[in-house]
Amino acid sequence: MRRVARFNAIVELVRPRTLLVTPLSYCVGVSVADHGFDLVVVLGIVFHVLAPLAANAHNAVTDLVEDGKNVPGRLKLVETAGEQLLQRIVYASLGLMLVLSLMMSLAQSIIWVFSVFLVLGYSSPRFRLKGRPVTGMAVFAMAVTEPFIAGALLGDSWWEIPQYDSYQPVALGAFLFFWYFAKGIMKNVPDYAGDKAAGLRTIPALMSSQRSAAWAAAIATTLVYAAFPVLVLVTGLPDRLAYVGLMTLPAVANMISMVRARTQLEYNLVGQRDMYVSVVFLGLLLFAWRPSVGSALIGLLALAVMVWTDVSGRDSRASRHLDRTESEVSIPVGGGPNGDQ
Repeated sequence: MRRVARFNAIVELVRPRTLLVTPLSYCVGVSVADHGFDLVVVLGIVFHVLAPLAANAHNAVTDLVEDGKNVPGRLKLVETAGEQLLQRIVYASLGLMLVLSLMMSLAQSIIWVFSVFLVLGYSSPRFRLKGRPVTGMAVFAMAVTEPFIAGALLGDSWWEIPQYDSYQPVALGAFLFFWYFAKGIMKNVPDYAGDKAAGLRTIPALMSSQRSAAWAAAIATTLVYAAFPVLVLVTGLPDRLAYVGLMTLPAVANMISMVRARTQLEYNLVGQRDMYVSVVFLGLLLFAWRPSVGSALIGLLALAVMVWTDVSGRDSRASRHLDRTESEVSIPVGGGPNGDQ
């Protein structure tokens, strides 16, 4: 029974519903490179599932202070899973990613070094990049930008990288960066109180109130989604990509809910819905660039994983974990971000 409880806690802490945008963005990059779906692509997908998995496990151990305020139930999950086991998962994942990258290509092997820095640097007590307003959001945005670059650099041999005769891949990569930068602002709005208490200088935490932060996130999100059809028009991207811009409608509707939210539960639900919008956006982008049964199946599989995690409650940010009475676990001395302050 204890092993089952530990396994369930680990699953919730690595957050399967958040592991999807990274491999989807990688698949978009692979399509831009016009690389066929082969074993190397499968290895790349696994690589880009392990990267956010390792990041989530690492964050669970390092973010104890703010989580005690934002998602109190997560502390109980960390206690059940065990900090040492979570740390072993982090380093085992990074080690497996290295093996996969060496099997894939030289470019991916170089990117592995950068991935390690992103996974460990974002919330580690030494660097604590998440606590820096612009740098933290930029690192967060690399969660979709790096896999897109990795996919776009996938060649036909270990040494080779594709040659492009236009700047379209660069334009799309830049858009994905700013798109997820805006998402980073949004996803920190529900954590306003806890981040402020922990001394984190995220963009929302610098605002005078959570409502002001919600407005900033809503404006940034609306602008970046509305910019996508314009990007298609001015850069000469395939016209069929323009319909992906229809995701502006659910994105804006969700942001309206954010500026109207008043409770932690309402803010949390906005964040949950936003991940659906992000996954569908990337799924449609993949299908628009490479219309095929395979592209459709990848998008549908990602959506199915999200539905499964939400129906089964396999997420450490599920609404029940917002209840402070669920967590009565003490935070270890020196644990979390205050350990280096």
